[in-house]
Amino acid sequence: MSTIISDIELIRQVLHENNAQAFGTLMNRYTPQVYRAALRLMKDEENASEVVQMAFIQAYKQLDSWRGENFGAWVTIIANHIALRLLEKEKRRQTVSIDVQDEDDDAPDIPDQPDEGYDEEHEQRLLSLEQAVSQLPDADRQIIQWHYYENIPLQTIADRLNQTENNVKVRLFRIRERIKKMMQS
Repeated sequence: MSTIISDIELIRQVLHENNAQAFGTLMNRYTPQVYRAALRLMKDEENASEVVQMAFIQAYKQLDSWRGENFGAWVTIIANHIALRLLEKEKRRQTVSIDVQDEDDDAPDIPDQPDEGYDEEHEQRLLSLEQAVSQLPDADRQIIQWHYYENIPLQTIADRLNQTENNVKVRLFRIRERIKKMMQS
C-alpha cells in the first residue's frame, strides 16, 4: 500500500532538507494542470512547455513565500502571469516591428522592457484572489479548480458532483460572491 505524501510535507522537505526529489514529485503531480492552463493561453505546445518550465523554476525560487494554499493553483497562477507577460511582450515586439518597417532604416532601436506591463495593483488583486480561493472550503475550492483552472465544462462538473448543471451554476455564483466579500475585507 503506497502513501501519497502531501504537498505541505513535500515542500517542507524541499525547504528544510534541500530534497530536490520532493520538488520533482510536486512537478510530476502538477505539470499536466499547469500545462493545460499555459496551452490555453499560449495556443502553442512548445511555448506552453516553456511557460511550464519557467513557472516551476519561479515557484522553486519563491517556495519560501508559499503560504500553504493549493500548490497546484499557486503554480498555475505563476504560469498564467508568465504566459501573459510573454504574450504582451510578443504583441509589443510585433507592433514595434510594424512601426519600424514604416519608418526610416536609421530609426533607433527600441529597447526591450519586459517589466513595462507590470501592474502592482493588478498583482495585488491576483494575490488577494488567490488567498480568498485558498480559504474556501475544499468542496468549493474544487469547483473553482475544475471550472477556472482546468476549464472543465459545467455539465461535467455537475455529473462529478451528482448535481444538475443549474445547481453548479448557482454554487459558482455563490462562491464568486463569497470570494468578492473576502477580497473586499
